[in-house]
Amino acid sequence: MRISLILNTRHDTSEFEVEYDPPHTIELIKHGIEATGHEYVFIEADENIVESLKRVKPDLAFNRAEGLRGESRESHVPAILEMLGIPYVGAGVLSTAVCLNKAWTKKVLAYHGVKTAEFHVCSSVQEANKIVFQYPVILKPNEEGSSMGINEDNVVHDITHLRAKLKKMIDEYKEPILIEQFIQGREFSVGVLGRPGPESEVLPILEIDFSKLPPQVGTVFGQRAKTIYDGLDHYVIPAKIPSDLKKRLERTSTDICRYLDAPDFARIDYRMNDKGETYFLEINPLPGMDFDMDNRDFSFFPFMAMKAGYSYDELMRRLLESACYRHGLKL
Repeated sequence: MRISLILNTRHDTSEFEVEYDPPHTIELIKHGIEATGHEYVFIEADENIVESLKRVKPDLAFNRAEGLRGESRESHVPAILEMLGIPYVGAGVLSTAVCLNKAWTKKVLAYHGVKTAEFHVCSSVQEANKIVFQYPVILKPNEEGSSMGINEDNVVHDITHLRAKLKKMIDEYKEPILIEQFIQGREFSVGVLGRPGPESEVLPILEIDFSKLPPQVGTVFGQRAKTIYDGLDHYVIPAKIPSDLKKRLERTSTDICRYLDAPDFARIDYRMNDKGETYFLEINPLPGMDFDMDNRDFSFFPFMAMKAGYSYDELMRRLLESACYRHGLKL
């Protein structure tokens, strides 16, 4: 079987390429595909992707493309693959579009009874002037991932600072801004592996230990915390939590993957307040696959998988097997 890896290659360290995959990750995925005994082909997710796919004619695509532009950029490659009749690993067109939009994701999950912080979406400062907020709130670009545009100064405590920060973010990111009640407390990340349903596997839960991070980042796991101050000692995995909380996070995470139709792999983030109430933050149906421990360039999802006992090659096989089962293919 010919398996193509489709992604956007990271060429620099700018914030706008933080979601793209670096060369070392491409090599890891290549090794994992070839370890299954199948042919590996690389395709860059650029404007020439249709011609590239027609030329390569893969039997299965491992889609990691974040997209180049637009509010539904993560849906572009899945849509092209479906149009060409090529099966692929990961979430589909509608799921990637919804999950990239933080507000729409929260609306869908709220319908299913998943607790999420109160929020509003504003495209202008004038809109914010008409809304009453319960402070503190945190501002996030509504259609970005990987904590893009998020740092400790995104938490504001009054309308004056909210207006100033909102205007700055609208000018910089050219998209609506999610204004969300800031939940002070512990933060967890949960990885789900496999098809949505009883067969899916929940990987060891990770907790961010804010006490190990410098005080200046507050309790915001944003770009500064993830890059400048990143380190293994900032994470507790498996999280030291009671069994009932562990079961609740696991059950909620598999339910969320089912509600949002996020197959094969996903990572879901939560906050828990001092009353023990857990709030959904966001889901990534295209979780990072970086795992360069020597250079501290690693993503949570493979880190969780390694703690579950997987090698990188075994994780890749598991992902390919999940997708092949869904599409009626034999790996």
